[in-house]
Amino acid sequence: MKRLNALIGTALLFTGLPQDLCAETFSLAVADNTIDTVVSEVIVKKAYSMLGHDAQIVRLPPKRALSMANSGAHSGDVQRIFSIAETYPNLIRIEPPINFIQGTGFVRKPHNFKVASWADLANYRVGIILGIRFAETNVPKQNSISFHNYKDLAKALTAREIDIGIYPLSNGIYQTLLIGEKDIVPLEPPLARFDLFHYVHRKNIRLVRGLQRIFTQFKQDGTLARVRQRVLEISFKRAKKGLEPCFKDYACYQSVWDK
Repeated sequence: MKRLNALIGTALLFTGLPQDLCAETFSLAVADNTIDTVVSEVIVKKAYSMLGHDAQIVRLPPKRALSMANSGAHSGDVQRIFSIAETYPNLIRIEPPINFIQGTGFVRKPHNFKVASWADLANYRVGIILGIRFAETNVPKQNSISFHNYKDLAKALTAREIDIGIYPLSNGIYQTLLIGEKDIVPLEPPLARFDLFHYVHRKNIRLVRGLQRIFTQFKQDGTLARVRQRVLEISFKRAKKGLEPCFKDYACYQSVWDK
């Protein structure tokens, strides 16, 4: 009997090995200093955990994050717009989109700026973030001024060194709440909406099918919309208190998965 129990125990041990051996840690680059990525970070970390993996988020300047993901130095990029795959061929776009942004101009009150399209920005000094593709592509280059992060962009806007700063709407709101700036406001309506996709380096193509299945499920059952709303609500409340997102362990966002 003891011998039989030992054999059964050994069999169970080896039965569990393949799954344990398949568990991996993937490093995912993400543009720093922008709140809209946090939505996707929470979603992506959950999806990887459902596949038995761990996703480690690496915060980098936007352009460097994209370059390092494309080179394979990192396993992928948390979120980028649709067209990234056209110029960064090593990155595989995962369908469906998991998030979205609304490209928006922010200005300092009072103002009389009239902006209804990207072309209208040609009349103003416009601040953009280096490596944020939707802004680099759509803002007229002859009058754009590049900054390395949104904090510097906000400072330039406050000092009236630029007329308009281009932000994702949610991030612009977050940045103004974080610094307690009540005189910086969004122009309405937003200039454009961009869907955001998770990308993996082609060496990790084995992840594609599983991630597509999970993201599709999240879209169909309303999880993507619910998590996005809850993550932003929590982030805005923290910003009002001068607190940044809980990047270390994401514990402050754990409740977004409660139904």
